[in-house]
Amino acid sequence: MICADMIRNASFAEGFEAGYRAIKGTTVSLPSIPSQSSTRSNSTPFLMGVRKGIERALHKSISDLHE
Repeated sequence: MICADMIRNASFAEGFEAGYRAIKGTTVSLPSIPSQSSTRSNSTPFLMGVRKGIERALHKSISDLHE
C-alpha cells in the first residue's frame, strides 16, 4: 500500500517503477527511466513518475486515455 509519506517524499524514479509495474507486473524488466520533467504545481515527483511509468507501459499518453 502506498502511504501519503511515500507520495510526498519518494523520487521520480520510484514513481516510474511503481507506475510501470502496476501495468506490466513485477516480473518484467524495467526499461530505462526517463529524465524527470518539471513537476506540476499540484503534483509531486513521485506522482509524475507514476504517470510516466504508466504511459511507458501502455505506449500512450495518459491524456489519450480520457477520450
